[in-house]
Amino acid sequence: MSEKNVVKKNYLGWYFNTPLVWRVLTALVLGGIVGKVVGPSIVILEPFGTLMLKLLRLVVLPLIFFAIIVGVGGTPASKLGRIAGKILTYYILTTVFAAAAGLGLGHIFKPGIGANLSSVGSAAIEASSIPSIGEILLNMVPNNAVAPFVNGDYLQVLVFGILIGIAISVLQDSKNEKTVEVVNTFLRFCEGGSEIMYKITQGILEYTPIGIFALISSLFATQGFNVIGSLGTLIIACYVGYVFQIIFVYGGLLSLFKMNFKKFLINMRGVMMMAFATRSSNSTLPVSISTCEEKLGIPRTVSGFTLPLGAQVNMDGEAYYQILAVMFVANATGVVLSPSQQLLMILAVTLGSIGTAGIAGSGPVVLLGVMSMVGLPADAGTAAAAAFALILGIDVILDMGRTTANVTGDLVGTCIVAKTENMMNYKAWDNYKNS
Repeated sequence: MSEKNVVKKNYLGWYFNTPLVWRVLTALVLGGIVGKVVGPSIVILEPFGTLMLKLLRLVVLPLIFFAIIVGVGGTPASKLGRIAGKILTYYILTTVFAAAAGLGLGHIFKPGIGANLSSVGSAAIEASSIPSIGEILLNMVPNNAVAPFVNGDYLQVLVFGILIGIAISVLQDSKNEKTVEVVNTFLRFCEGGSEIMYKITQGILEYTPIGIFALISSLFATQGFNVIGSLGTLIIACYVGYVFQIIFVYGGLLSLFKMNFKKFLINMRGVMMMAFATRSSNSTLPVSISTCEEKLGIPRTVSGFTLPLGAQVNMDGEAYYQILAVMFVANATGVVLSPSQQLLMILAVTLGSIGTAGIAGSGPVVLLGVMSMVGLPADAGTAAAAAFALILGIDVILDMGRTTANVTGDLVGTCIVAKTENMMNYKAWDNYKNS
């Protein structure tokens, strides 16, 4: 090794030798402190955070595509149906529960009471509607094989990859040896593509603490603590819901299936911090899949299917946010929601979250639709529009927690499926103290 390389290694050794999870945590804390102390001028660093998100989004589409093909195609057809059935059942039930629990928290905390916005106007905000089940299903299917990659449509890439994976899984049982050989060759190509994307991802992850520092410092410099105080009840209610879902629901499920919740949290803390900082399930996906394999002993044939799917359809944290935000608008504008409207909210949030892309800041789009369905459209000059604008002011803060809950739910579901299918190396969990 040359003297120049030795100097470089020693100079940056403290950075690369420190576990990534501690670098991310340090970036979170320092970013908040520096942003608050320096003030708005620190926003000049925000492009470094944007670069991190762009790099993660650069790899996520091909990563999803190759991972889902390897995950589905590498699973025997007889076992694939069971895995899909289990994970979809888990995702739907936990989302419905989260929406119902959010409704209960709304009645306990009563967010928006005292805001008195009934006579306040606002600038025009265009309301959207929750897509119907038919629209959701149709939007999942791409018009052609190239469009999803060009348009960055995660859900359509996921569906396309699942179709290819299913075809591979079925064709591997073909009696035609040539067909099996060709199909296996293509599967090995996808495995190579998956390995390449993981290698690129590992390099990007070394940069993430810098990007997180830039994002968090800019957030605290522009948002500060004033906005947090003005909508404190809503923030507290949402975070109580997120914590309840993670500790009691997910912790209870892991314990039910005889998995150590403490070990899970310690092994997955890096993924959860990444979700908190980036506010994007899709951006966190590369870290989630690699961490599952390395620290939970879950093969990619499972995580490569369940995690990309969960990033698109499993939005437990989103469900808490949607319900509590609508109740904030109703209370702030003096509207009393009937029992039927409250049940409609649960249905709308469950369907709406499925159609929400797992990217930062997508929640308010669905929120507008849910508000409209229960008779609170954010039309120009209305009190509902004013209340919605207030929520937008703190959406970044709420988004951090709900993304963390979303990602944690995906990981728990993946653990349950892997454990019940006897496809988990549980001994990997015992290495958590050294992680």
